[in-house]
This record gives sequence, C-alpha cells and structure tokens, in this order.
Amino acid sequence: MSIKVEIISGLGEKAPAAILIHAHGRRLLLDAGGPMQPDEPCDWYLGLGLAQGQDQSIDAILISHDHVDHIGSVRWLPDYIPLYCTAQVARSLPSGRLWHPLPTRGEIEIEGVRITCGQAGHSLGGLWLHLDLAGGIFYSGDFSTESLLYPFDQPPPADLALLDASYGTYDTDQTECRQALLERLTGPTLIPTLLPVPPSGRALELALWCQAQQIEWALDPVCEGFMQALLQLSPDLLLPGVQTQLSQLTPIPWHARESDHPRLIRLAANANGIGGESGRLIEDESYTGQVIYTGYTPAKARADIAAGRAKWLRWNVHPRLSDLQNLADDLSASQVIPLFCSMQQTERWKKAFGERFIYESALHL
Repeated sequence: MSIKVEIISGLGEKAPAAILIHAHGRRLLLDAGGPMQPDEPCDWYLGLGLAQGQDQSIDAILISHDHVDHIGSVRWLPDYIPLYCTAQVARSLPSGRLWHPLPTRGEIEIEGVRITCGQAGHSLGGLWLHLDLAGGIFYSGDFSTESLLYPFDQPPPADLALLDASYGTYDTDQTECRQALLERLTGPTLIPTLLPVPPSGRALELALWCQAQQIEWALDPVCEGFMQALLQLSPDLLLPGVQTQLSQLTPIPWHARESDHPRLIRLAANANGIGGESGRLIEDESYTGQVIYTGYTPAKARADIAAGRAKWLRWNVHPRLSDLQNLADDLSASQVIPLFCSMQQTERWKKAFGERFIYESALHL
C-alpha cells in the first residue's frame, strides 16, 4: 500500500504549517497554519479543492498546538471536517468550531490510522504526532527539550521524521542564552527592562528564571492570569514540581514605579510588542527602560532593533541543531525533513544528517 506525505506549506521557509498524509484512501491534514502577521499572504489551503457542501477531500484535521502558524487557517476550512486537538488547544479555535480530543499522552485511532501523541515541550497542550504508517511517520509540530515549564515525551521509533527546525542550523545552548541575558539585565547601569513575551511560554519561564537569579520582576495582568490558570490544571501538563514553583513566585506589583525598583524587569504581552501592555510601554515616551525581544520579531520590532531602540537576545523555545540530531537518532529515522526554515545552508544540513537528509515536498513511502 502506498503512503504519500505531502508538505503543502512549511518546507524551505518559515511558513504556516500544513502537511497532508494520504493513507488507506483517506487524507489527514496535520496542522492548518495561518500567517504570522495579518498582512502576510496565506493561501496554501486553496489547492485542497475544499468548498462547503462538496464531498470531503480532507477526512480529518489534527492540530499540534495553538500558535497561529499551526492553527490560524482553521477559520478558512469547512466546519464539516472533523478536527482533533487537545482541550488546551481547543480554546484557540474559532468560536463554535466542533472538535474531538487528542490525548496528551497515549494512542487514538483516526480514519483507520493509529496515532500516538506526546507532549512536545513547546506550549501548553502542544503535541507531537506519531502515525503508525510505513515504519512510522513522526511529526514534531514545534518542540523544545529545554523548556522550564513543559515536558518533552520520548516518541516511538519512526522511519520518517518531519521536524521543527525553526532555528535552522543554530546550535547555541540555553545556558549561554541565559548568561547573555543576565549580563544585559545586571550591567553597571541601573535601568529597567521590558521583555515582550507570549503569556503561555516565555513569560513564565522568564519569571521562574528571574526569581532564581534574585532579579526583581513583574507580570502584566494577562500573563498573571495565565499563571493562575496553570495552577488549576492537571500537573502532568507541566514538568514535575513546576506548579509548586509557580505558586511560590513573588512578583513585584505590575503598577510599581521604576523609581522604587530601578532594575525592574517587566514581562508583558504581547510578544511582538504590538498591542497589549508591551505595546503600550513601547509607545509610551515616558517609559525609560530598555526593550529586549527574545523570540520572533515582526517588521516593526526588527526596525526598532536596527535603529537601536531595542535589543534582541534569543531565549530558546525551538530545537537546536543538536536537538534535531539527537531526536532523529532516538527515532532511528532513515529520512529526516527539517521544516519551517530556510534551506540556504543545505550543505550543513547534509553534514548534520548525511544520507538521511531529505528536501522534498512529496514522498511516497
């Protein structure tokens, strides 16, 4: 029986995620990513032949996690297609969209395909997916093995590994990232800092880290609300002991004055510095603190960094090259396709994975 893997979007560039699996006469769509910014084009779904009232040409949609470049195009896909995700991810679906639960750890059968799920270490309720087809097809979604919040579960072996490589061939350890940030935050000049962050990830990782470094820090109300929500969830969605650590955090009140806390670190949504408390402070001419981005930067943030109005220091939330190599080895994968990154460094990819490296948008297994 022929199994076809079709990478509709996400190969060769940082682009919305969409992978189509053809098996048993069925088609399973892994992720339905939307544009990172509202003005970015996103039309990969137009080639699927979908229209309301037609026979289904997609039999099921499986969503790995709730970030826009993995879930944002669900709004443009017909509601009659069954959709599967975790309960945490379902909160980001369009209002009224019906869904079926994926296990955070365990197996489920969808359209005759046995699928194993495990936590991916990148976001709350985010999963990797292992399809029991053709020796195993592993799709990581976005993943991280360095999170202070979320676990990464060991997957079963798979011949084909479709891996988040959003950082390309970057291979700097999180320890070095933390040290660079610490030096910037605790330099000789007394200056407050704004860190634009996503509430569901870096906000609380940085809060835990700041507390451990005995740095004064504050959470904006959105990030604070997310922390309180995490404290009410099942502890197995987080690394062991994290809920206790979160419950013991002691932030400075958000509205505290910098004059009273000259090195205060403000952790504020949203991560791109547009809107929310981070956007408000960036636009507030009376705010005298430095702005440091630690993740994805849209055009406005890049312009501010280029003009010296902001800094950028990475805090790892995606895998390094060595993480990709280790995971491919653990999977015993014979074929590895890096996703969500440029392929300009093809020779380095070939060196990293040898004959296992594949750069093809369609595979017949």
